[in-house]
Amino acid sequence: MKTFFKCSKFGLILFVFLLHSCSKEESIDNTIEGNWIVISFEDYQDSTSITKTEQNTWSDYNNGDITVNFSFSNNLNGNLSGKNITNTFYGDFRISSDNKLVIENTIWTFINEPEWGRLFHSIILAESFEINTDQLIIYYNNKENGIVLERSQN
Repeated sequence: MKTFFKCSKFGLILFVFLLHSCSKEESIDNTIEGNWIVISFEDYQDSTSITKTEQNTWSDYNNGDITVNFSFSNNLNGNLSGKNITNTFYGDFRISSDNKLVIENTIWTFINEPEWGRLFHSIILAESFEINTDQLIIYYNNKENGIVLERSQN
């Protein structure tokens, strides 16, 4: 009987040790996945916002919109692609559990691009992101600037 209790104690201690030594998989916010449309570029230092107008975009092309698709290839990494009004772009992204965001390996075409499209190139400076319902904010420059996107119904 004493041997049984010793074995049970040892088994319990071993179980507790193994339970604590196992690492949990990072919980990643994958709600970034899907189609998005840029609605503004924010400067939080100066409290200014630039939105799409007839003066800074061309509505004949892609309705004057910047559209982005985030697609995961695994739990932490994925691809982004889209249309920057008149041009297309592709790249890779990486996120972490604390909503850090890295955009890399981007391929762009720059030909004949209006101001609204040129502003979007700041996405390569991405540092973090935040999602509130159907709105995505991509922060850069130590959260002094942000790109605000709205989830697309397409």
